Amino acid sequence: MVAEFRYREIDSLRGLAVLLMVMVHAAAIWSPTQSSDTSSLSYIVAGLGGLAAPLFITIFGWGLIKSRSSNRANIIKAIILLILQILVNLSSPQLYQPFSPGILSLFALLIILKPLIVKITTNRTIFLLFWLSILLFYGVNSMLFNIQGENNWDFRTNTENLSTVISHLILTGTYPVLPWICYAVVGAFLGSSITEGGKTLPRNSTTLLIMIGMCYCLFTLIRSNIDGSIWAHPTQGGELNFFPVNIGFIIASMTGVFIFWLIIQEFRITIFEGCGRLSLTIYVIHFIPLSIMSNLENEKDWTVMEASQAVVLFTTTWPIFAYVWNRYQWLTIEYLIRKLSSR
Repeated sequence: MVAEFRYREIDSLRGLAVLLMVMVHAAAIWSPTQSSDTSSLSYIVAGLGGLAAPLFITIFGWGLIKSRSSNRANIIKAIILLILQILVNLSSPQLYQPFSPGILSLFALLIILKPLIVKITTNRTIFLLFWLSILLFYGVNSMLFNIQGENNWDFRTNTENLSTVISHLILTGTYPVLPWICYAVVGAFLGSSITEGGKTLPRNSTTLLIMIGMCYCLFTLIRSNIDGSIWAHPTQGGELNFFPVNIGFIIASMTGVFIFWLIIQEFRITIFEGCGRLSLTIYVIHFIPLSIMSNLENEKDWTVMEASQAVVLFTTTWPIFAYVWNRYQWLTIEYLIRKLSSR
């Protein structure tokens, strides 16, 4: 068997992504009632947390295009991810219903859609048509309000029947294929491209895209301040909205993803590498202690500062966990998936 070659910056990016996911989940659960949606603290948490899933999915797309797994192995991986999504849901009943689609079910669907993603990223005409279709999708969405569903958590996690589950998987859930496939396509495109010096991200063209994205963010921020509207919010953002994702959020979050990627690549930052090797294990397991301690901020009557310290402490424990756990690879979910899919 040929040993798997790993890119250290990709592992670091994947590790950073999962730590940001841990942070935003902890911040959502430990959120004192006196915290303000417009405070500087909430903007920092929302900003970093808002980049977690885009980074996670972009790097997943990069790995997907690099994978040489057979169709049979991919089907097995998709089934395991769907089962893991249900286990996550069961471990966090305060957040999800048993069959609520989430980011792991999105990963499963992206694996199934790999042949389509390969065609999109390797054919210029199809690549262009894909992005034109996304623009058309948002054009239709602006004319037919609610095509992406309601902007509240209960609606997006409710699974009262099979048709609702299917709708949430494709369009109306927390991480539906549309439009989150955009991030996987970007990652897959980068994974299929040849860059100078063996780097995973072309520096010059990425810098230009970052500058354009930052100009867009600055413009929309100024416009929202003039209009007196909220610039960014999980559900009520005028310019940048997470549930459901709007076009402004895609532009802003991809800019953030490119910034993180370029920094980690150019400065060769590897401190998140251990977490990256266990990203799936960390993602699944971190819900268990969060669920157990979900009411802690009310029991202890935490202030915003105390809750913030708890979030930071909880998040920073996982690199230590990864450092120790990487010595026992046979006890990880990643190892289990490799074993089951290679049979």
